[in-house]
Amino acid sequence: MALRTSLLCMLLSFATVSSHAQSPYTDAFHTGANEYQAWAGYSPGSITWIGKSEARRMFQAGAGWRRVLLANDWIAWKYTIDIIPVALVSQPTVNGIEVVQDPKHLFFPAVCGPTSCGITIGRRTTYGAGFAPIGFEFNFRRRHRVQPVAGINAGLLRFSREVPIPNSASINFTFSLSAGVQIFTSESRSVVISYRYHHTSNADSGTPFNPGIDSNFISAGYSFHR
Repeated sequence: MALRTSLLCMLLSFATVSSHAQSPYTDAFHTGANEYQAWAGYSPGSITWIGKSEARRMFQAGAGWRRVLLANDWIAWKYTIDIIPVALVSQPTVNGIEVVQDPKHLFFPAVCGPTSCGITIGRRTTYGAGFAPIGFEFNFRRRHRVQPVAGINAGLLRFSREVPIPNSASINFTFSLSAGVQIFTSESRSVVISYRYHHTSNADSGTPFNPGIDSNFISAGYSFHR
């Protein structure tokens, strides 16, 4: 009888722990909570909305801190800071010089092609780094394991050469808008998948050219919560 009672107690304890581990709810985003996130994103091209530079590809990797400023049963409002040690811009070139438009849209005489008549089309990658010290994120359904999330941030990037074309600037300002989903794998771990519109521009900071880059990022991140 004692053995049977002990086994029953062990089974009940295991069921309780399993039920808690699989709970569809979390309180990770209570007011004052901290989130530490590593993330990376890639944009396979660029659009011409605010920026006018075509065919720019961009990769970024960074880490950030999020602090929950206010939270209620449905929404958590977070302040965000990100550092970006790696920002790579792949730019189209004609004869080794970056161009604003996609080279395939350039006019070539009938007797010339993109690899003849002294014309060479290629790409060049420029390295940069920076930070985004001002940002906000909003988590909706904040007590649930799966939460929609939206955000906005602003910062700057310093590149190893002028971006996106010569005589523009090596220091560019940035802002971005994002929307995605945050999925908790445990009470203190989560993954984030999001789309991010990202604008890069020198803001006419004393340079004659400011074509800017508009990027469509697909990003993923991994977060620790405390």
